[in-house]
Amino acid sequence: MTRNAVWKGQLTALLILTLAGTTATAVESGLVIGEPWVREGPPNARVLAGYMVLRNPTGKIQTVVGASSPAFNSVEMHRTEVEEGVARMREQDQLQIPADGQLALEPGGYHLMLMGAQQSLRAGDTVEIVLELGSGAKLSFPAPVRKGTAQEHAHHHH
Repeated sequence: MTRNAVWKGQLTALLILTLAGTTATAVESGLVIGEPWVREGPPNARVLAGYMVLRNPTGKIQTVVGASSPAFNSVEMHRTEVEEGVARMREQDQLQIPADGQLALEPGGYHLMLMGAQQSLRAGDTVEIVLELGSGAKLSFPAPVRKGTAQEHAHHHH
């Protein structure tokens, strides 16, 4: 085996491991979760925010109707809206992901509010999140806890 072939093999393995750690798929729904993460809060924070990209490669609208996590008492779906220069969070009954499209849950927009933390979570920890889909399917995936940027904190008010 040439050095170049070994390097390509190692790079391919690293890429596969990286993708496996950041994406989960629900075969029965066709919904793909990309780049999930939970923002680290201050010590003893009981409410944190969760983010991800919901990708829908199917030809029909996909709907998320609920969320939960064993690490929290409850999880709500929210959207940040700015009214007269003030950011306000509005709870959402559902999230719709367009056919052959995606919906980003990100600071300053749609996000999950993870409430009633069972324990203090720090960057490097992992949180299990479960999305309930309109079809009745449930999609469970890990989301790493990480620090947000100063810009993300400025755009998201709790």
